[in-house]
Amino acid sequence: MRLGPRIKGEEMTAQPEDRSARTDDIWRGTDFSGLTVVLGLGAGQLVRILAEQIERNDGTLLVINDQREELRQFLQAAERGPWTLIQAQSRHIPVLTETVDLLVVNGVLRQIPEPRLPTVFEEFWRVLVPGGQLRISDILEPSEASYNAAWRERNRLIILLSEALGAGAATGVNIKRAALAARSAGFDSLSVTILPGYGLTDAWLEETIEAVRAMASRVVDSFLRQQILDQGLSRLVAAYRQGEQRGAERFVLKGVRAGDLALTMEASFTEDDLLDSD
Repeated sequence: MRLGPRIKGEEMTAQPEDRSARTDDIWRGTDFSGLTVVLGLGAGQLVRILAEQIERNDGTLLVINDQREELRQFLQAAERGPWTLIQAQSRHIPVLTETVDLLVVNGVLRQIPEPRLPTVFEEFWRVLVPGGQLRISDILEPSEASYNAAWRERNRLIILLSEALGAGAATGVNIKRAALAARSAGFDSLSVTILPGYGLTDAWLEETIEAVRAMASRVVDSFLRQQILDQGLSRLVAAYRQGEQRGAERFVLKGVRAGDLALTMEASFTEDDLLDSD
């Protein structure tokens, strides 16, 4: 069970009126004529945007997600597109070795326990062709800044609920360890872009409280349940009312299975590159 994505507010959407122009800028220079694999469906918006690019270039799009219900909902809501959907785990990507030209990992890395990161990056390396590109989008753990107070309280609630329900909590990625795992797997030309978190809204707070209450109703320990519902939610609301609250920062980690190894910081992406990292 993944408790993190069930707490609303992690999806980021773009304004529809200028989406096409911004999408062209984001993916400029990327070759979509081969096989593109997306790990992690999210809200589905990123898949739709990639599908537009792939259709223009006669490429192939394979979307892999571990939750069957999310795949079913996407198929119900989406129009027909140039994609094939598969239910599978990211640690065993169901494609042949050296067959993927572009691998996009969308909101999946934070679900991977840190000790398993090297193994997962080795799997990413296995499926990419020499010269193939890796792009990972996800969120970081919140900072200690005052504008991250509400998100920190949200994460505390997620961890409490996960421990009570015996499930894993996916709250963020340690980008340094992820980059080291990518380097150890052999990825070259590593680059990291850090993006600001999005502003939190009253709707986010209401949806978060509703999700916490729903999950807390399944907690057997009555004392812990009341602690979450009373003290935990009170701290969340108080933090949000400090004003100008934002979600955790996001990042894009890029690498190539070729070339010279270099870890650099660059700002070639915008927030639109993380349209639905969940």
